[in-house]
Amino acid sequence: MTRRTRRQQQRRQGYTLIEVMMAIGVLTAGAVAIMALQSASTRGNMEARQMGTGAMLAQRWVERLRRDALNWTRGTNTVDALLLSRTHWLRNVPSPGDPANWQVPAANPATGETPNFDFYGNDTATATEMRYCGNVRYEWLYPGRAMRADVRVWWVRSATSTGDPTRAQLASCAPGLDPNTLTGDFRIRAAYASTVIRYTPMPGS
Repeated sequence: MTRRTRRQQQRRQGYTLIEVMMAIGVLTAGAVAIMALQSASTRGNMEARQMGTGAMLAQRWVERLRRDALNWTRGTNTVDALLLSRTHWLRNVPSPGDPANWQVPAANPATGETPNFDFYGNDTATATEMRYCGNVRYEWLYPGRAMRADVRVWWVRSATSTGDPTRAQLASCAPGLDPNTLTGDFRIRAAYASTVIRYTPMPGS
């Protein structure tokens, strides 16, 4: 029997231990890559969902402010407190010349509308359910006649340990907490929307 024939017979008998280990190594590397890809895809889908929900909630607040403007039925060339006295949110516009700062809109008990929302985008006043926090900012464009309204909906990008006090504070949308003061915190994300609101003239006015 020649040496070549002997090698062929040994090769037909099975794989060597080195070949098996190499195959297991290749399979392991492939499995790890697939799991990493799945994890990245899951995080990306969650980010996209949160951003989509935040943008939808910001637009929802814009529509609420426009609806609130239906109670602003008279305009003048000067700012009069009576102009916005029947509105629920727009009455908080600062006087002309004052700085326009972000503020937490007050909840409306009559409609159940709140500044904060749960994971699914529903209004909630329960601190443990709050995941999206709403802020508004008003500024006069034409005093007494038209104003600009900015809406900001912000949330925590990812949960950390339950013992993290910052996480607990953010998740409950702590009153007066401004995400602009949380610079450098990679967990904060926000969606913005803006609109121009003017008074609604009554027929015959």
